[in-house]
Amino acid sequence: MPMKLFKCDETIPEREKHIYIKEKGEDTTQFLPSAHVETIPGSLSERGCSYCGAKLVIGGVLKDTIQLIHGPVGCAYDTWHTKRYPSDNGNFQLKYVWSSDMKEQHVVFGGEKLLKKAMLEAFAEFPDIKRMMVYTTCSTALIGDDIKPVVKEVEKELGDVDIFTVECPGFAGVSQSKGHHVFNMGWMTDKVGTYEPEITSPYTINVIGDYNIQGDTFVMEKYMEKMGIQIIAHFTGNGTYDSLRGMHRAQLNVTNCARSAGYIANELKKKYGIPRIDVDTWGFDYAKEGLRKIGAFFGIEDRAEAVIAEEVAKYESKLEWYKERLTGKKVCIWTGGPRLWHWTKALEDDLGMHVVAMSSKFGHQEDFEKVIARGEEGTIYIDDGNELEFFEVLEMVKPDLVLTGPRVGALVKKLHLPYVNGHGYHNGPYMGFEGAVNMARDMYNAIYSPLMKLAQSDIRAGQMKTIIAEEKSKLGESEVEQSKSFDITSTEAMPTAVNYAAVESSDLDTQPLLIPDNQPLPQRQQIGGKISAFLEQLPKYLGSFSTEYQMPIICFATIITATIAVKIILAVLDVINEIPQLNLVFELTGIGYLIWFIFRYLFKASTRQELAAQISFIQKEIVEGQDS
Repeated sequence: MPMKLFKCDETIPEREKHIYIKEKGEDTTQFLPSAHVETIPGSLSERGCSYCGAKLVIGGVLKDTIQLIHGPVGCAYDTWHTKRYPSDNGNFQLKYVWSSDMKEQHVVFGGEKLLKKAMLEAFAEFPDIKRMMVYTTCSTALIGDDIKPVVKEVEKELGDVDIFTVECPGFAGVSQSKGHHVFNMGWMTDKVGTYEPEITSPYTINVIGDYNIQGDTFVMEKYMEKMGIQIIAHFTGNGTYDSLRGMHRAQLNVTNCARSAGYIANELKKKYGIPRIDVDTWGFDYAKEGLRKIGAFFGIEDRAEAVIAEEVAKYESKLEWYKERLTGKKVCIWTGGPRLWHWTKALEDDLGMHVVAMSSKFGHQEDFEKVIARGEEGTIYIDDGNELEFFEVLEMVKPDLVLTGPRVGALVKKLHLPYVNGHGYHNGPYMGFEGAVNMARDMYNAIYSPLMKLAQSDIRAGQMKTIIAEEKSKLGESEVEQSKSFDITSTEAMPTAVNYAAVESSDLDTQPLLIPDNQPLPQRQQIGGKISAFLEQLPKYLGSFSTEYQMPIICFATIITATIAVKIILAVLDVINEIPQLNLVFELTGIGYLIWFIFRYLFKASTRQELAAQISFIQKEIVEGQDS
């Protein structure tokens, strides 16, 4: 039976419907994992909420828009600055996030007045920004705050602003996919067709489902510019609010992430007759295929081939270099949804790697249908995988690398397995020809880095020298002694990663090794040992010093403390003296006390005798105290 129940899931047997292992000769459409359904109670889901899908994935990427979250401040903070979506206007969208900052009192009495106040304050603080998106959250949806009338009030009051409402609280769907759908359909209904863009080319497209992770969009823009194609709107990487309102003027919708943005492409086709083509822009061969599709649609195949030839000449040899070293390596892909089927064939065909396990957090069954059709026999496919299942899968397939997000990546690193960030990338962009090389570089660096192997060993017993020698021998003498690594970073704005393992390439540019040959490892180890020994003895040295010189230390500390106290008192007195009218108050207080003292003790003989008796008593106490 191809559906699989893991050992860790014996207490929740329903999980068998969500896990499939591909076998030879099967009709895979009969064994699609259950997907886009509610998470089973007891399963440690890695999914994001529906609000997150709308704000973090799509809306929050726009570079010229105030993103105001109506709810507790944590909902704003949790979706702020968590992905690397750069823009060409100084990364405005990464720097700022806005929240109505609801508290318990607003949950009880309503938060609509608070929302209006927050919206007006946001526009006032950023007078050059005239566009805003307002999102509901679980709290505001549960209490029934109606945000659309508030939005209309603010638009009428300010006059020159445009505001889009996204009513998709976290509990609205089973995963963040619901947020994608709500945003797509809402934007199509409320905003598309309300703005007329300037047309500068006979060939116009919308790029849909690309969010400019570490500059992916800039790569696509470069290709389209060379082909003479105008991009009307980016949905939503490096995109603007008004350009998305003008999406109805494009001649073609080029869809990249079908799961998060395929909805709006379909609606544009229904309402405006704009055709849609789906492309895979990750992977060397996929990039060629995508450009050829676009060129064929407009009848400019020659321009597409010219761009392909130029990019292949730049990057093919570099990709081949990595392919020689990555062929046969096993990789797991545990990401959101579409990257499973975007990356599977790219890694296998371009680099000769084997994808041995895949997990989707919010993919639908059609996503699994695509990836299973592209995957190899024996590969494990999981919907909404949890951490215990990941442990079991890692034991089953023993991968060389895992492509996943930071949350699961932290788990993987604890197991001393290398991982590459499949959500925000390590050193992108990963799109297009240069992106395929960047991704191969990051995977190579992760797999061949000696740090993971060193992390598995306890070096406190003097094993460092032995371990390093073993690692050096594993790399091979021919590569260690003669090796040189090269810089393949293709985007100036992105940092160049260092190749950690020593490598050799006679036809490529060179750069220094991470560990130069002129710095022998034994000598470095000897210095490290001395430092380690000193640090181990440091607490003992400090303890003996404090015991031997206890009294001088106490005296010195007392003098320092007294000096500081005196300075603080003098400073306080100086501050008090500077307070207006305070001297007059003190003088009046002193005069008042003097008058009281005279009337109390000096006017009558009896009171004078009483005062003299008290003085005599005090003197006696002082003298007796001194004698005793």
